[in-house]
Amino acid sequence: MATAEMKFTKGALDDAAHTGGQATRYRDPRYPNLYLEVGARSKTWRFRKFWKGQNFTETLGTWPQMSVVEAAQEAAVRSDGIEEKGVLIKDSGPRNAPEITLRLALEQHVTKALDPRQRSVSAETAAGYAAMLRLHTPRWLDMLITDITRQMVNEKIKAMSNKPTTASGLLRALGAIYGTQLAYRDDGYEHDPTYRVKGYEARTRELLFDEAKRWPAMDAISKVPNMTRRAAWLALLFTGFRMSNIRSLRWQDIDFDEGMLTLERMKNGLKRTFPLSDAALDVFRLTPRTHDKIVFEGRHYGKSITGLRQIDLEGQDVNNGGVLRPHDTRHLFSSAAAKAGLSGPVINWMRVDVTIMQGAAGRYMHDLGSHADANAIAKQIVAKCGSYSAVEELLRRA
Repeated sequence: MATAEMKFTKGALDDAAHTGGQATRYRDPRYPNLYLEVGARSKTWRFRKFWKGQNFTETLGTWPQMSVVEAAQEAAVRSDGIEEKGVLIKDSGPRNAPEITLRLALEQHVTKALDPRQRSVSAETAAGYAAMLRLHTPRWLDMLITDITRQMVNEKIKAMSNKPTTASGLLRALGAIYGTQLAYRDDGYEHDPTYRVKGYEARTRELLFDEAKRWPAMDAISKVPNMTRRAAWLALLFTGFRMSNIRSLRWQDIDFDEGMLTLERMKNGLKRTFPLSDAALDVFRLTPRTHDKIVFEGRHYGKSITGLRQIDLEGQDVNNGGVLRPHDTRHLFSSAAAKAGLSGPVINWMRVDVTIMQGAAGRYMHDLGSHADANAIAKQIVAKCGSYSAVEELLRRA
């Protein structure tokens, strides 16, 4: 492969062309041991050094994810290391860890294939991980997990800076897969390319309304056109549950005679039963029963509702400028509980928090709330939201 010379400037690097063959190699005399190999699809930084009769070549990263300054600095570090310790010849023999692909590692993570003591992974989580990898790292799926490097992961996360939430989700998925390999294999496997790779800070979820003023929740919910979606918003408001809990509700989970509701699986996988307020019971009684199992059925038969993200004062789904999100309903429920004089542990228990109290004491707390507590919270919600007092009226508005 012939090597052409060029100045490694941004413009020149962007315009560097692939002239045929497997790759076209460029070098800048100002940066010893650093080369840019331009292929049909990518531009890759290579470190190359001839030392005491031996050649050493290693991939550093890709342009533009890795800048020329970063590549030159990394090449200098590698060069100094070789001069100090010599060329490290990679062992071409079998590795200590069995050679498995990322696809197989994902399957082992979600199916308890390595150890029956593995934590159970829900079908939704397994499907989400698979979709995430297929969409963002399709070529990695058939790579050996020991060939996926920290540099590759770091470059991928940096390249997704315009999608920070998705990037952090991808990093969590990879971390979980490699964490399972580290935890359950007993063959000396120690490779984790996600170690010390930084994700992005979670976006803050500020309230869409002024908490000091009257809460606009009832006004907005009363104008939601679809009655099932309107009922789902009210259920969120009067229970303080997460959206995932509302979507997974089944009619068999609700005991109308006792006024109780059972969540088969909370965020931590546990099961818990909660008392319902009279307002919440009215919501479930008046919810259109279009399905024998699913409480809040969506547009497709047998599928739960989706898309309860944000509504405006006219009850319309919007991307920006709304006044209510599912997150806000949990905040309203908590604020109303505090106004009703309930203690912190009771509020945490009523709003389906996994950790009720600090330390071991929280694991021994059961049935902290009561129907009286639920009704006291509902009363505060209605008082703060305005004049609407009857759920029946809300669910019969056009």
